[in-house]
Amino acid sequence: MKYSFSDWNGKTGTIPVLWQRADYEDHVWVSNHDKRGYTTEDENYNIYRERLGVHILNYERQGEGIFIPESMARVFDYVPALFDLDSIIYSFMKYPVGNILPWHQDNYPTYCKNHGVVDVESIVRIVVLLNDSTPGQQLWIGDRLCAGPAGSWFAWTGSTEHMAANLSKEPRYALQITGILP
Repeated sequence: MKYSFSDWNGKTGTIPVLWQRADYEDHVWVSNHDKRGYTTEDENYNIYRERLGVHILNYERQGEGIFIPESMARVFDYVPALFDLDSIIYSFMKYPVGNILPWHQDNYPTYCKNHGVVDVESIVRIVVLLNDSTPGQQLWIGDRLCAGPAGSWFAWTGSTEHMAANLSKEPRYALQITGILP
């Protein structure tokens, strides 16, 4: 059974965890400060500097798309298949201790280009927690703090304002799914 909604804003749930920490931790992560992918206040770039943004797997090619190695696909391909969306892609994010992605709205430039999407409001974004939340690991969607055990997921659509930060003592990892309504 797939999760299916006509409006994904504020939806949440939990999926079975069929992965181990080594499945996502044991890869090369690189800093990503892509200013095209989201819109935030200009002053945030000066305030947060090198702590702004997330780390992504070195398999991604900025502006081209997501490339998941076969070893990771074997472990994680079942995750996006649990959601009733079309044109699904997924990627991984690591928030090292102290990193923040302040209040922002996603622009989805590469996704729109690669999938012919004209209206970002038709896009659904889902974040799946890969590790249990610890105090200080934050995902806010609107006025809601989203935390939980590994496998918890949280969704929004289009330009919904959100933020994420890691003010804990250990890295925060997530799988990010992007798709559109069928």
